[in-house]
Amino acid sequence: MGRMIPVLILLLSCAMSACGPDARQPGPFDVVEEAVWREVNSSAQGADGIFVQAELRTFAYEIARAYARAARHGLSQEQLEYRLRQLIHSYIDGTYPIADGTDINNLFFQYLVYVNPDFDQHNPLHQQHFENWRHEFVSRVIDRIYEGRQPVLRNHYDERWGLELFSRLVFVVYLKNESANSPPSISDIGTRTFLVDAEGNRYQPSGNHGPYLYRSDRPATDVLHDEAVYRVVFPNRKPDRSAPIVTPDTPMIALEIHGLGQEDVRRMEWTLPFDLPELPQRRLRSEHDEDTPDRGEARGTRGLRFGD
Repeated sequence: MGRMIPVLILLLSCAMSACGPDARQPGPFDVVEEAVWREVNSSAQGADGIFVQAELRTFAYEIARAYARAARHGLSQEQLEYRLRQLIHSYIDGTYPIADGTDINNLFFQYLVYVNPDFDQHNPLHQQHFENWRHEFVSRVIDRIYEGRQPVLRNHYDERWGLELFSRLVFVVYLKNESANSPPSISDIGTRTFLVDAEGNRYQPSGNHGPYLYRSDRPATDVLHDEAVYRVVFPNRKPDRSAPIVTPDTPMIALEIHGLGQEDVRRMEWTLPFDLPELPQRRLRSEHDEDTPDRGEARGTRGLRFGD
């Protein structure tokens, strides 16, 4: 999948060995998170000294990351599930573009369309009914995670969770100017980033602010002097708005960045489906079961991750 981000390697190496005799080795959930992180990442090293790495932000990685953090901080299963619920809320309550039709992913909009078109937000009874419905939706997603016949980490879930997050493919892109003499402009990098399917079709990102879903998704600087991070989101649908770009049978996808530095195209690819590891245990110790050994209590200190 390409080499790791140099900064992350430095931080991870420091955390595991060079930062003092008390540094702890990674625990079993840290190892799983690292394995999933390698699966969802792809990188490209340009001859002009610019390094690019992109992370396909999948639900499986979000879960692996949540487990690793929970074990590291000694959290219980209840606390872990609370964090997963907060993650799900960030998607169901998010603001989606109207132009590409993904605004229906907002759960409040779905409630108005499919459940109660006469909803009155000033009516306490209406508000309580909505909150109950919203809570039930989140509970269903959590139940899907822990289906007994399915591994916790997998590519496809109900409720539009899996390789795609709420019917969208979400990429976090890291740029580093390692040795380029002429720092390239990245002010419009989102408009020059494309999703490419197995047939070679290209798709532009969609958002509420040009190619970005939120203003905070654009790079913090207009010129790549050192490092920069941005996020792009692609609706998982072709121009006809009915056929998905990625299905369970899709063999690969790619991300292309055009006109960055001295290379016409920088391309990163992902082979599908992802080969995801098994978690060492499905559940952490319960707050109400003090006698249950916590096999995930071994903790490790890891490098930073996007969104930390």
